[in-house]
Amino acid sequence: MDALLAIRGVSRRFGGVAALANVSFAVPAGAIVGVIGPNGSGKTTLMNLVSGVDAPSGGEILFEGRPVQGRPVHRLARLGIARTFQHIRLVPQLTAAENVALALHEPEASLADTLLRLPRLSHIEGERRRQAVSLLERTGLDGAADRPAGDLSYGDRRRVEIARALATRPRLLLLDEPAAGMNATEKRALHALIAGFRADGITTVLVEHDMDLVMGVCDHLHVLNQGRAIASGPPAAVRHDPLVIEAYLGAEDA
Repeated sequence: MDALLAIRGVSRRFGGVAALANVSFAVPAGAIVGVIGPNGSGKTTLMNLVSGVDAPSGGEILFEGRPVQGRPVHRLARLGIARTFQHIRLVPQLTAAENVALALHEPEASLADTLLRLPRLSHIEGERRRQAVSLLERTGLDGAADRPAGDLSYGDRRRVEIARALATRPRLLLLDEPAAGMNATEKRALHALIAGFRADGITTVLVEHDMDLVMGVCDHLHVLNQGRAIASGPPAAVRHDPLVIEAYLGAEDA
């Protein structure tokens, strides 16, 4: 498979601290790739760089062979890169459906439609709601469309974020700790959801601490520690890598 995303010698410094140092790896189109490591290893920093939240201090980030480092979030979203966040970023006063609808590119109402309340506006609003509800149902949130996001459980708010990311029709989806706050049943549903992205042509990069989820759903893993890549390979091989055991998984997983 060709690389959809290529990270080449990427570094990010904050003052004298290297959050990432010369990290390189590729993500093939259609793959589910995990990025793991202990807290503070640079995982979220890497997600911020790929999604345009921050810019690297050095190196290149290529999407479909084109350099994209330093481009703003909205331009990367238009190219097909979407993400969720480690710390949930929903509008709590809006309903779940309204939060998802915010990310829909189309249909869009014109200024005249909005100001004059033309009949087309009702059709557009109805279609946006239909799409939002469909995405919520896809993520397992049947019946939650009209509930304020702030009233949902932590795990359900995570799923609203995933639905909102899917609303942008991404080709590359970056998931930052999506299983946080989920119970065992919800995690199994999340596993099935992520595995199903491949059939929709979505390539996934997963940052996650839940090793059962990571080992079960990912094709390939990259391990960071103190801002550096220390291991890369299929989950079974990474699980038994001595450096990974020492840095992250723990000796009991050997």
